[in-house]
Amino acid sequence: MNYRLPKNSEKSAYVERKFDEIAKQYDRFNDIITFRMHRSWKRFVAEKTGLRPGGCCLDLCCGTGDIARTVKNHQPEARVTALDFSSNMLSLAALKQEATSEKIHFLRGDAMNPPFSTGQFDAVTVGFGLRNVSDLVKCLGIIYGLLKPSGILVSLDIGKVRFPIIRELNQVFLFKIIPFIGRQLIPGQEMFEYLPHSSLNYPDQKTLKHLMLETGFKQVDVHDFVFGAACVHVAFKSFQS
Repeated sequence: MNYRLPKNSEKSAYVERKFDEIAKQYDRFNDIITFRMHRSWKRFVAEKTGLRPGGCCLDLCCGTGDIARTVKNHQPEARVTALDFSSNMLSLAALKQEATSEKIHFLRGDAMNPPFSTGQFDAVTVGFGLRNVSDLVKCLGIIYGLLKPSGILVSLDIGKVRFPIIRELNQVFLFKIIPFIGRQLIPGQEMFEYLPHSSLNYPDQKTLKHLMLETGFKQVDVHDFVFGAACVHVAFKSFQS
């Protein structure tokens, strides 16, 4: 299958439409392709927010709310808001919330134009979302503005594997196995081709760290998982002692 990534001008509408289409199978898909490891990675994200009681967290590109719920579980007294532009993802997030005692404010909106005040949040989390924005540098600037002076951005996403042999195996997994699994779940759905292809132009760990520092973040820590196939960037708006 010859797959073509959408142009930046088409990206937002494309991603919104396609995530709506795969919403019902998205969590199952993530469990399969990560062997459920994404759940521990999201717990790591929640821990790295460093939220205290009464703290305020925004989960951007929240999908079905995995990270938002994990943050709330980690710090029950935090105020958690979760934003996504996929209506179907948010519907599933709301259904999952009904089955728990968690109180999370789920909101439909665009990460490139979030309806929040400057300096509103102690932490912003993003799970596999920065790859999908139409302008990464602009989005980092928006997130920086949303954070309080002592705020933290924690982003979980695909990374680049450095070891040659493992990198080749990872590429086979991304571009052969993942689309195959996706086609079994939803035959003919091209979104499962988009997901690996979207990693091609996404910066490696070092480059993304540099972009965050250029945005204004004072310190950025990088944590690799599975030899760097997935990674977490923890970006601090103020210097850490």
